[in-house]
Amino acid sequence: MASVTIHRGSHQIGGCVTEFRTEKHRIIIDFGQNLPGTYKEDRISDEELLRRVFAEPADGVLFTHYHGDHIGMYKAIPEGNQMYIGATAKEILEILTARVDGIPDMAVPGLPIIRSMRTYPVGQTMRDFGDILVTPLVVDHSALDAYMFLIEIGGKRVLYTGDFREHGIAGRSFEAMIGQYVGKVDILITEGTMLSRRKEEQENPIRTEDDLTRAASRLFRRNKRNVVLVSSTNLDSVMGFFHAVPWGMDFVCDEYQAELILSAIRHMGRFHAKYRRPMIHGKERRIYLVGHPKKLGCVEGCYPADFSILNRKGYVLLARENHNPNLDQNRFEKILDKLNDPLIVYSKWAGYLDTAHGGYTDSYADPAVNRFIGNRRFTKLHTSGHAYASTLEKLIRLTEPEIIIPMHTECAEEFAGLSAFSAYQRKVRVLQDGEKYAL
Repeated sequence: MASVTIHRGSHQIGGCVTEFRTEKHRIIIDFGQNLPGTYKEDRISDEELLRRVFAEPADGVLFTHYHGDHIGMYKAIPEGNQMYIGATAKEILEILTARVDGIPDMAVPGLPIIRSMRTYPVGQTMRDFGDILVTPLVVDHSALDAYMFLIEIGGKRVLYTGDFREHGIAGRSFEAMIGQYVGKVDILITEGTMLSRRKEEQENPIRTEDDLTRAASRLFRRNKRNVVLVSSTNLDSVMGFFHAVPWGMDFVCDEYQAELILSAIRHMGRFHAKYRRPMIHGKERRIYLVGHPKKLGCVEGCYPADFSILNRKGYVLLARENHNPNLDQNRFEKILDKLNDPLIVYSKWAGYLDTAHGGYTDSYADPAVNRFIGNRRFTKLHTSGHAYASTLEKLIRLTEPEIIIPMHTECAEEFAGLSAFSAYQRKVRVLQDGEKYAL
């Protein structure tokens, strides 16, 4: 008998692990770390999760994307379990992991494991997993090259969404993709991240990545010195900020961030104009680098940053907060102390802010983020990486499932009662972590 088990993630955002099984075969989708603030006494520990999920080998471990709450425990997966990820996501992970592996006392290097991962044949059915057929489909998310999976198992068609949205750079193709590759399904297993963030959604005027780029362009024209606190791998937003820099001002980051940007341009530039390098008077916009670059130079259009010049011209500097307990300050915090009253542009989830900086609750507040902002001038400029309720309702309408299983949400129990889904109340099945559901 075919079944699905959400080992973790049925009632929380992140830390996701899902298993699909038949009598002879099984696959695991994601093996993520818990997000800060989600640890509770009644939740399964990482150690117990590892023992339970990999008591026997899997035919494959499929990662939807490279965010830590979906892939973060990959190093713990026992040998003999083949892992899969998107080709562009794999290159981004290699850049990220090479940097992390360089941290002193890193116990287990991740780069050899990342390099051993196989990549998806996009839009083609994978027959690597016996009687479980999987078709990977590229979706829009705040992680580049993210996937949902159409899974054919036990005579049923199951759509597993992973994290997705339709308001990013690639989101316009969402409805066409569902129509061409998915159609009607028997079971929909969908994320519902934004259902517990409805207040934030309602109060945020930045609905889309296009909104973010336009707002950033207006902001940068009014303010010459800008430090943007954004995830380096949220490349939709990073490219939006890159394109928003006015003529006469310069774009600044470090070599790691520039590597990610150049990788995104190589892979996505042929599909989306926002992923092409901006042109200034017929020439590609330069990238100015802080720190001590070792790989990139003028051949790649990258040049050393000189703040004696940048302070006069104006700049947009991508930055990162310091999460290294062995450092009092990272390079960006040292630079920040020397800058002349820059504006901090905060482009991450508002939940990481404490209440002093406009957060809604302190339960998820990130001390490193709030230390970085301190008492400096700052403004919030961010759009969600996840689907709004209207997009979830559209997906339900397009796929006409008989059963809807919510996950990656703090509102699983409330899902059926929300007005957006009132027409589908009888179809909703709420699972508990570890519960086996027969397909």
